[in-house]
Amino acid sequence: MKVFRARLIFVQVLLGLGVLTVLSRLFVVQIIHAKEYAAQSRRQSTGRRVIRATRGAIRDRRGRALAANTSHAQPTRLRNTAQQIGSNASVRQKRLYPHGELAGAVLGYVGRDGYGLGGAEFAFDEKLRGEDGWAILQRDGRNKRYSRIGLPHKKPINGSDVYLTLDLWVQKIARNVLAQTTAELNARGGMCIVMDPSTGHILAMVNEPGFNPNEAGRYPLAQRKNRCISYNYEPGSTFKVIPAASALQEKTFGEHDTLDGNNGVFEIYDQVIRDHTPYGYLEFAEALAYSSNVCFARIANALGNDRLYKYARDFGLGAQTGIVLPGEENGIVHPINRWSGRTRVTMAIGQEVSATFLQMIMVFAAIADDGVLREPLIYDKVVSAEGEIVERVEPRAVRRVISATVASRLRRLLSLVVEKGTGRRAAVSGVELGGKTGTSQKYDRESGTYSSDRLWSSFIGFVPVERPVLVCGVLIDEPEGGEAGGSAAAPAFREIIQQIISHPELEFAEKILRSQENLVPEKPGPTSVTIPLISGLNREGAAALLHSYDIDFEIIGSGDTILHQSPSAGEVLADNGRVIGYANDFRKQSLAGNAVRVPNCVGKDLRDAVNVVNVKGLIPYVNGAGTVIRQYPTVGALVEASAVCTLHCSFEG
Repeated sequence: MKVFRARLIFVQVLLGLGVLTVLSRLFVVQIIHAKEYAAQSRRQSTGRRVIRATRGAIRDRRGRALAANTSHAQPTRLRNTAQQIGSNASVRQKRLYPHGELAGAVLGYVGRDGYGLGGAEFAFDEKLRGEDGWAILQRDGRNKRYSRIGLPHKKPINGSDVYLTLDLWVQKIARNVLAQTTAELNARGGMCIVMDPSTGHILAMVNEPGFNPNEAGRYPLAQRKNRCISYNYEPGSTFKVIPAASALQEKTFGEHDTLDGNNGVFEIYDQVIRDHTPYGYLEFAEALAYSSNVCFARIANALGNDRLYKYARDFGLGAQTGIVLPGEENGIVHPINRWSGRTRVTMAIGQEVSATFLQMIMVFAAIADDGVLREPLIYDKVVSAEGEIVERVEPRAVRRVISATVASRLRRLLSLVVEKGTGRRAAVSGVELGGKTGTSQKYDRESGTYSSDRLWSSFIGFVPVERPVLVCGVLIDEPEGGEAGGSAAAPAFREIIQQIISHPELEFAEKILRSQENLVPEKPGPTSVTIPLISGLNREGAAALLHSYDIDFEIIGSGDTILHQSPSAGEVLADNGRVIGYANDFRKQSLAGNAVRVPNCVGKDLRDAVNVVNVKGLIPYVNGAGTVIRQYPTVGALVEASAVCTLHCSFEG
């Protein structure tokens, strides 16, 4: 009996301990660690799923999609869709570029993680990507997830659409022409930019060869770059518009001032700068039209280092343009303290200075926009997923570089490049346009010299000459046979402009016509007079004609026929201005071999002084530009015909 009772007590104690253990464990689970186990239970029975925001589209200026997302449903099925929140999470999004290679370098592409890589995709990634949402889903015993009313969630905020300034049709035209041109010339590649100069809107930006952002991984990284902004090159003769603008703005030269082409040779230290065609004396306008290196070397010497450097920087070289696309280079304009003795001269012809193609386009855009340098714009506005405009970009001026009057005069000079100069193959029938050719040799770092057959060939121009509505530039990389800018790039420019203004869905033909129709011809002031033609008249007839116009004049020389006149016929004579006629036939006088008395050239404008020396049968040698301040031989000295008369000017080289 005692044994039985002991056993009973032992069992009771064991049961009590068991109950106590269970109760203590329940206390720990339900009281002490209740929150922890509740959370673990929720984790096992629910799941959090990210709901991807839809990436915004990239569109052209008219709203046509250049990049957009497509959705592909996954095989996972969700039941009990009282809320549709969870269903969005099972949709995989893919970026699609419907036009393939058309604008790959500008658009960029999207990586596997959904972030933009390169181009507009990278530049506007925050705006395009939006903000992901999330949802808590219930999980059943079979581990299937479903949504349930009452579970927390956050809706995604879809990305905004970015409207670029690109025009789909202009981009297609530029790319097709550039691709055809590079193929015909067997060139390494090329670039093309089309812009509205009044706003800075880039209508087309083409790199050839391009890449297809739908298959970006198949292309090398170098081919995916936007070389229009990320590659520095020596611009060659397109740079000459900068010293030309500087000379006009600083009044160092006028359109009809004379420069000595020296038969195409300019010696500087141990090197020789040559012209493609030897020239004698050229007017400033002709020097630009024929792209004379020798004449622009003299212009650079007249300007001096400080002014040439200032205007190069004012036109935007050596600094980023401000375009929002990634990878932009600064270009290279060395500070003056690093210039050699020949830098000023070689820089004036587009060597020893580097720029991106966009920087050179902006130089011409400033000339087209009456001397105002603008920021280039690649996007116009940002529109939210709900259709609300959240950002609009207004055109921004950087600075005024030259006056509107000088810009207009320079545009006129650049029209002569197309009419009779190196850019004749850029001419478009029925439209007056201006521009400049450029041919620059590539620098070979191994040999330390410029290559004779590896070239950059370019043409940059605007249309029409007055109130331009388009600026277009074409740059060809290493055309076969060393084709120059006038033969390689100018025809491509012409074809692009022709197709743009003839396209039925583009408005530029109407803009050009309206621009030309609204021109108001400049009227001379109340006291101004248009100079008549006196060249070819005899002395008496010329004098009578000038008297009838009430023009002050001087006739130099003893001959009976007026051979030259200054200023030229058709120009408007400034207040208190004077017309000079030159009456000797210096060619006959020179052949006679008679002694000649040196005329007085001090105080005269260089152009007039050169003509006076020529009339006397002497050979002028010019040092500098502007007004003659001294001469040799001195006034009145008796010298042989055809002797050299050296003219030292106010701006000496």
